[in-house]
Amino acid sequence: MRKLSNIMLSLENPRILDIGTGNGNFIKVLTSLDANFKTAIGIDILESSISSCKANFNDERISFINMNALNMDFDDDSFEIVSLSNSFHHLENIEDTLKEMERVLAPGGVIIICEMVSNNLNKKQKSHLEMHHFAAEIDRERGAVHHETFTDKEILKLLSEQSSLDIKDAWELVTPDKTSVTKKEIEWLFETIDRVQERIEGSDRIEYYRKKADKIKKYIGKYGFESATQIIVVLGEWNY
Repeated sequence: MRKLSNIMLSLENPRILDIGTGNGNFIKVLTSLDANFKTAIGIDILESSISSCKANFNDERISFINMNALNMDFDDDSFEIVSLSNSFHHLENIEDTLKEMERVLAPGGVIIICEMVSNNLNKKQKSHLEMHHFAAEIDRERGAVHHETFTDKEILKLLSEQSSLDIKDAWELVTPDKTSVTKKEIEWLFETIDRVQERIEGSDRIEYYRKKADKIKKYIGKYGFESATQIIVVLGEWNY
């Protein structure tokens, strides 16, 4: 987190926008690195995510809004930091989303992309990958935009081609290895797989998904689980 901390501390009282905020985890990360941020806003198209975040944050500088990243209701140059964490694979139109992120970015500010990757994973991390691909396949059948996990090279290539900003830095973020997951954690993972599978109840492919879910559970039971490696990419004209 040293590099992220350097970014936060180099921008005086930054205004933060987190796109596809989900449960607000990346806002927690950024604001924990610099208590002197001015404001932090998380946006998401899911009202359930916004409602959950509003209930879990009590800092008056932090707020959450139901909003589409392709058409944001913010003035130009509104934020010193615009972030997108683990939502890159949900973007319907990457180029247009990046353009809108760049529009609201203030001069001298940075865009921070944090995204899990599919390459160079150990056997435990592949459990996370398989769970994500399972959820992505089910969501696509339901008509949602949910791509499978990109490699780090694919992410860098897409950002290089579709953003007008320069890639200033990129590095891997690896969750510290756990020797094993507890029985309770395994049960929670299996319950998560079951909840994902419930999204497709009634499909004529339900048996296919049940078999796939069982296969993933067996893999987790054999190899364990560990969060997949993430890549953090910094876009902008800023140097630290």
